[in-house]
Amino acid sequence: MDPKNGPEKPPERYRLPKKRKSTTIAARVNGNKVHVTMGEYSDGTLGEIFIDLHKVGSFSRGILHCFSKLFSIALQYGVPLRVLVRPFRGVQFAPDGDVTGHETIKRAKSVVDYAMQVLSCAYPDKCDKYEEKNEAL
Repeated sequence: MDPKNGPEKPPERYRLPKKRKSTTIAARVNGNKVHVTMGEYSDGTLGEIFIDLHKVGSFSRGILHCFSKLFSIALQYGVPLRVLVRPFRGVQFAPDGDVTGHETIKRAKSVVDYAMQVLSCAYPDKCDKYEEKNEAL
């Protein structure tokens, strides 16, 4: 709250239209099937992501679903993609390792790292060049 001007206007959320374009990228990280789905506004701007990890316990899928939802809400409130991608690149946890089924991504330190690499490839003008980091989540 600004003491001189009273309460600040809350930021506005720009929800995606009910009918929208989306792209799903399927691959495997260390043999684990992963789908990254990107939903866009009509101007081609990213507005949501979904990360789905198959054949893993409900806890892992649930955490990825929550991460995706929070990431998407941040995008809809106008947080730049670059700001959201940067802290999650290179985070390491299992499953990690070789990536199969993607034309340019060959290794990932985690499913989240893989998703950030997918976003960096799909929106190169909105993301910094991908550089590997040695950082644990």
